[in-house]
Amino acid sequence: MKSKLLAIFLSGSMAPMALADPEFHFDDLQRFGEALEAIETGADPLASVENYFNNGSPALHGFAGRYQTTAESITEELLERPIYYGTLPSLEQYVREREGPISSALERLQDMAPAGQLAPVYFMVADQRAGGTPVMAQGDDGPFIAIAVAVDVIAVSPDTDMSEFPNGTGGRARVEDLPQVAVHENAHVLQLASQGGLGNYRSIYSPDTGSMLAVAVREGCAEYLTYLASGWRLGDRHVYGEANEQALWSAFQEIADEPPFSVPGWFGGSHPEHADWPSQIGYWVGFRICEHHHANADDPDAALADLFTLYSPEDVQPLAEAYGAALARR
Repeated sequence: MKSKLLAIFLSGSMAPMALADPEFHFDDLQRFGEALEAIETGADPLASVENYFNNGSPALHGFAGRYQTTAESITEELLERPIYYGTLPSLEQYVREREGPISSALERLQDMAPAGQLAPVYFMVADQRAGGTPVMAQGDDGPFIAIAVAVDVIAVSPDTDMSEFPNGTGGRARVEDLPQVAVHENAHVLQLASQGGLGNYRSIYSPDTGSMLAVAVREGCAEYLTYLASGWRLGDRHVYGEANEQALWSAFQEIADEPPFSVPGWFGGSHPEHADWPSQIGYWVGFRICEHHHANADDPDAALADLFTLYSPEDVQPLAEAYGAALARR
């Protein structure tokens, strides 16, 4: 997620597809299943994955360009965790059974947004470098924004063979989080449009224009907007957050003005002093800031628009101050 928009959307000619309805694509999952079948009958693993990769969707190619994913890197992960990777094509059925609720949530999300169109969602298999993210995809009619969901990072279940994960899941999400991710990433696309589109987009992910607080609010607002549209949360980090809210806010205030992603443990990886923190707890801090701003606004509609449009450290600072003041009064 990180510098997802500035790094991807450099071409001012690119725009989201104008979708009449939410759109889901499963061709990559199907092709990966074919690759697994070929391997089971004796085909070379790398050659089989190369066939999958080379014939991949525009979103898979966009994802690969962003994360330097290759057929070799996917094959390496497949050979290290063959049982886990063998389950991934079956997630097509899992998502298809939930298309109705996901579509309804996406439609509600778009109704809330001041501007913009939904982006098509592509489900694929990659190399565990990233999960869901907007990407630049090249279609027959030119470039467009797509949501790439690499299910290999969002597929942990009670049936997962943990012998293939001797060091734990490493922040990988649960399979039941797939619907939430599809909505969350589209929230970012609508944030982009609501901030004036590609030509006006300003990143909060670079040291010159962002901060830890700005990232927390950008990601936390996407989490909160997803929650408003669907009632879904990613994982259960909110349980820890609600039980430790004062301590988390006190710790976050100390690093809020630091450059984006400069302090570990908030948006990825583990904190050197807080091994008990859930993955990406900084998203939850941002969620609470955005929730407080919306729930306590004199004009809830204007506050809702803020969750899509605010981007700079200067813009989000008053939201954080109001949240902190309310927390201090408890």
